[in-house]
Amino acid sequence: MLKLNELMLSIKWQILCAPMLITILNGCAAIHPIKGVPAQYLPTEYKAEKKSGKETIDLSLLRQPTPKHYLLDSGDVLGVYIEGVLGQFKDVPPVHFPQTQEVAPSLGYPIPIREDGTISLPLIGTVFARGLTLTQLEETIRRKYTSEKNILREGRDRILISLQKPRSYRVLVIRQENSNDVVGSDGNTLNIGRSKRGTGRVVNLPAYNNDVLHALAETGGLPGLDAENTIYIIRGGAHKLNNSICPQPIHTGSSKPHHLTSNQNIQQVSDTYTPIPQSPTPMDSGFQVGQPLYNIDGGIDYDGYMTPSIINESTMQRSGIIKVPIRLSPGEQIHLTRDDIILHDGDVVFIESRDTEIFYTGGLLGGGQYTLPRDYDLDILGAISIAQASQNGGNTRSNGGPSGLNQDVTISASNAIILRQLPNGTQLPIKVDLYQAVRHPSQRVLIQPGDFVILQYTKSEAIAAFIERHLLEGALFGLAASNLQNNR
Repeated sequence: MLKLNELMLSIKWQILCAPMLITILNGCAAIHPIKGVPAQYLPTEYKAEKKSGKETIDLSLLRQPTPKHYLLDSGDVLGVYIEGVLGQFKDVPPVHFPQTQEVAPSLGYPIPIREDGTISLPLIGTVFARGLTLTQLEETIRRKYTSEKNILREGRDRILISLQKPRSYRVLVIRQENSNDVVGSDGNTLNIGRSKRGTGRVVNLPAYNNDVLHALAETGGLPGLDAENTIYIIRGGAHKLNNSICPQPIHTGSSKPHHLTSNQNIQQVSDTYTPIPQSPTPMDSGFQVGQPLYNIDGGIDYDGYMTPSIINESTMQRSGIIKVPIRLSPGEQIHLTRDDIILHDGDVVFIESRDTEIFYTGGLLGGGQYTLPRDYDLDILGAISIAQASQNGGNTRSNGGPSGLNQDVTISASNAIILRQLPNGTQLPIKVDLYQAVRHPSQRVLIQPGDFVILQYTKSEAIAAFIERHLLEGALFGLAASNLQNNR
């Protein structure tokens, strides 16, 4: 009995001395709290942008309309059979069976459409094919061989034109988010020790499927949740170059295409023509068109002819890069043209990872780094819940954790500080009372990328937690040990 009285007296002295011990502990964060702007008085310009309510855009905007008839262009390979010219009389035309089911079998010999939009046929020379349908091209060729050149008898000719291989466009698709190679990460503390390897694919898109939607479908679909909300389209420039450097096609005979007027002059070009880009030529009589601008070592030989251009905008935010948002806010309009979503040879489709959209934790929550949701808002209560679940190994059951969200009999911290980085390099501390935030949604500050969430005790909570966890727990353990010894 005497030992029990001594134990109770010791507990009383510990309880009385505890506040004095707390006040002299200079390392306690509760004694030196971070002052901040109360959540209810946070100015609007410092609040995070809302993400909730956005919807996926109409995917048909990312697809080009398919014309009623296939229009020929450079890169198409035709099947041409002209009895007596390409193929002997009464011979069976050669049959071509494609490797894919998307193209029907064709008859005739392969004739490609050249870069200038023309084809070359025996005895009649060059025939313009760009922009024509197969039926229109066949009628044009028949007219040249019969009424214009009198090579074949009209009505007795046997001319077959078919599409043997449609043109395709090589596009590079780079996706940073589409990877299964993740090292050193767990399901909750995202980005810590994370090594992500993106993917890159060169896809061949057939004509009228060379758009953003088909490029995404070939490489895994729409961007994932760990990707940015934007698709970047970087032009390769080849399709613009072709339009400016290709000469007008050669036409034989008196007929002219519908889009040419009598005032237009048609340039005669030989079969060995090599396009030269129309760049500004130096003002020097010694300079010849087509002269190499590179020296033997592979460097650019300026020699006074050219001056190097310096590109100041070297990021994905530079002008000229097309940005296509995937999700739009209610009432938000997107201005996309047909040319924006059509892809050409050398174009790059880039999907960036969201690894930079993270927030950090500290204080009683422990050090952590977490990825923010892409499509919905995360407030201070949600951020603390994610951090606590990570500390509990993913167990979200309330066992009396460090924050006031547990709402149990234990002493928990209710002082949350959000350190928000400002554009000028400074930071703004925002103070959130968790007990008030639970009851008043207006005080639930939204978390934005770069925020640092710190959980602290108030002074009274720190004293009570010290008594609970160090004095009461020790006294109860001693009492239990004493009772166990007396029962022996």
